[in-house]
Amino acid sequence: MQNPSCSSQYDKMIKENMNEAMPDILSGVLGIQAARAEDLAERIQYTKERIPDQLKKITDDSGETFVLHIEWQLKNDAEMIDRMLEYRAMLRRKYRINIRQYVLFMGKTTSTMINRIEERDLKFRFHLIVLYQIDYKVFLASEKPEQKILAVLGDFCKEDPETVLRKIIEGIKAKTKGSLAGQRYMNQLRILVQLRNLETQFNHIMESVSTFFKEERDPYYIRGFQKGTEKAAIKAAIRASSEFAERLIEGTDHTDEVIAKLAGVTVPFVKRKRRALIKKKNINE
Repeated sequence: MQNPSCSSQYDKMIKENMNEAMPDILSGVLGIQAARAEDLAERIQYTKERIPDQLKKITDDSGETFVLHIEWQLKNDAEMIDRMLEYRAMLRRKYRINIRQYVLFMGKTTSTMINRIEERDLKFRFHLIVLYQIDYKVFLASEKPEQKILAVLGDFCKEDPETVLRKIIEGIKAKTKGSLAGQRYMNQLRILVQLRNLETQFNHIMESVSTFFKEERDPYYIRGFQKGTEKAAIKAAIRASSEFAERLIEGTDHTDEVIAKLAGVTVPFVKRKRRALIKKKNINE
């Protein structure tokens, strides 16, 4: 079972990336040919509040307009069918147009979630898509790094995992401008490879392609000569890695060395962070 803090990092990453990847997700994964798409407010509230992962108003190439509701699910949830039914009722009441609902399952096990209800006076279903059953090349073929990252969750089609990972990393490298953006995507890929237990292969590949992130431009080594928006991006990258390291310290039994590799920081940094967390915990107690 995933630690709640680990689940939140996947949620954050998905929300950051999916606006960019959405056009390819629509056509390549959901089979929707969108002629027009606009974001909708994600908060729904009547007697209770619900915040869907993604909502969009879509007009497809046939002229039909509908609300697209997507949930990204990390593990099996026996209550998913009821949650989706609640969402459906709230969305239908608010927007008064057809609703299409999809749950994209990121887990590495077989999905056991029920996606339909057939009872007297009630019929309902949502689309359940298991990512590991989709050929990873569907994601890798995208021009957007945000979707290429998702290839690690797909079906490797009996290919060697390290070979596939290398293709993904090289594909991201080819479509990424600047080492700061590249570092961000690699940190996100570090998170996703844990869902497939591919940390060892990932770290081995990263050692051989380390020139992708030149040390003098790596946000963990920059010493103040960057300015403006680049400086802000550096701070954001450092903060994200620091937060990721903190979650690994609190939610796993990994050694400081392993955490440093996963989070893209130094071992001394992890040791300082661990001491600070212990001190904070003792004060709170």
